[in-house]
Formats: sequence, structure tokens, C-alpha cells
Amino acid sequence: MDTTQLGTLIMKLEAANAKATLNVYNEIIKKPGSPQALKALNCCVKAYKYAILSFEMVPSKLVEDPQIVNYDVAI
Repeated sequence: MDTTQLGTLIMKLEAANAKATLNVYNEIIKKPGSPQALKALNCCVKAYKYAILSFEMVPSKLVEDPQIVNYDVAI
């Protein structure tokens, strides 16, 4: 397994883990809670959606230019 394959595998696993966590947050949001908790959970949901998109775009960019991916993941 080369570094591109390894990076692709890791990003796919991270996307799957983030999706699972996002599902948990969405289930918690459905339950009654304080407005402050809801606001915080919605912030988490937004961040996880962004992270999932980032993780999913890495494999295609990894083949194109590993340096750009390194920069994108760092941000």
C-alpha cells in the first residue's frame, strides 16, 4: 500500500466516523433541551458537515497534488 492509498483509506474512515458522530448530534437535537445546548449542537453539526465534505474531497485531490491536500487538511 502506497501513501496515496493509505491517505485515501484514512480519509474515508474519518468521513465515516464524522458521519456517525453527526448522526448522534442530530438525534440529540431532536430531544428537548435548553436553547444554549441547541445552539451549541447546531454549531457542532455545521462543523461536522464541513469536515465531512473536506474528508470526502481529499482522495481525489490526493492523486492530483498531495501538497495541496496537506494544506487543505491542516486548515
